Amino acid sequence: MSARVIIEGLRSGIPYRETAEAMTIGRQENLKALGTLMETVAQGRRPKLWGQVIRANYGEGKTHLMHALASLAWESNWVVSMISVSKETPLDSLDRIYPKLVLNAVRPGSNQAGLEPIVEESLRGPHLLAESRDVPLSDRVRALLDNLVRQNAGMEALMADLHGQFMNLGDLKRIHRENFSKPLTISHSRIREEIPAYFALVDWLITRAGYQGWLLLIDEVELMGKFGRGARARSYANVGRILEGLGERTISVWAVAANFQNDVIIQRKDLDQAPAWLLARPKDAADARLAQVALEELSAARPLSRPNAAQIRELMERVYQLHQEAYSWSPPVPVDRFYEVVGEHIETMDARLRLWIRLAISILDLWRQYGVEGFQVRAGQLKEVDLSEDDDDPADTDLIDRRALFD
Repeated sequence: MSARVIIEGLRSGIPYRETAEAMTIGRQENLKALGTLMETVAQGRRPKLWGQVIRANYGEGKTHLMHALASLAWESNWVVSMISVSKETPLDSLDRIYPKLVLNAVRPGSNQAGLEPIVEESLRGPHLLAESRDVPLSDRVRALLDNLVRQNAGMEALMADLHGQFMNLGDLKRIHRENFSKPLTISHSRIREEIPAYFALVDWLITRAGYQGWLLLIDEVELMGKFGRGARARSYANVGRILEGLGERTISVWAVAANFQNDVIIQRKDLDQAPAWLLARPKDAADARLAQVALEELSAARPLSRPNAAQIRELMERVYQLHQEAYSWSPPVPVDRFYEVVGEHIETMDARLRLWIRLAISILDLWRQYGVEGFQVRAGQLKEVDLSEDDDDPADTDLIDRRALFD
């Protein structure tokens, strides 16, 4: 593992896998909870819920923790998919979430994403179709599996369909006729209705390939707060659907901003109005209970605890050591004094982890370039702000006193 990769990841705020593995401190409770859930599911037992919710404020390590959970899952032989909610991945459309998850499925010990190697591994060996009969698949997805097992005509189109580039029913029937020399008789259905069966198929393929299960990590769930009432209601239903389980070995972790409960669920009265909106529409009425499940879990999730002084000191020591290793130099002060210097330039010990880390790296960078005597680090009042692209006025986002910090 490269110390420079870790430092550069911390400097940029991009939580690489390496940074999560090296810098996770004070999150043992979260790691243990996921480990317990993975063990329960791997042993064939059914948990109360097939997922967990993480709440944290901006800059408190929410996304970093998600990467640490991914590392834990890979170590336990799980396939991991990590996505963030966005305009391209809206939670109200399960048929748009599914392709993102399968395209980002990563096996243990691999950097290659996607299902191709998993399918190749799962299709080896005898009795494949017989073993698949207990999997709750729809007629369409059953036909997809039957033709994949044949490994003959239409494999490229079949694999594209499995990855979410859904073919029309006519093409599936044509491929089936080429493979089996007989017609495929199934009725037309909407793709949205088929998605749970696609999840169940991928779940089964993953476990048959020899992996323990499939972990779905879904970040920035709070962005559903930008949706209208109907889209939020359907989003809650989809969260609930996944939390209740889409396969025998598929579990999920959801990361949401700490203020989501107050700003969205409470202030917009979603706890009552979202299920009511679904109940008022016959096609969505059955999803009202699932939305209620999601709302209760999103509301009940405990915020991540802020690290204590001992944990912050340990974190600063790791930054100090990694920076020293990354650039092959020796900082001009011992590590204990370095921790004190960083603390002197932060207004409160309760500052967010991101601020501690970025200031620590900046100080080490400046010392490395100018030396501690020739260049005195001096900081004014530092504020951590959200620098996302959706800010109304970009001019208001830069509240850091850069002159005071870098003079």
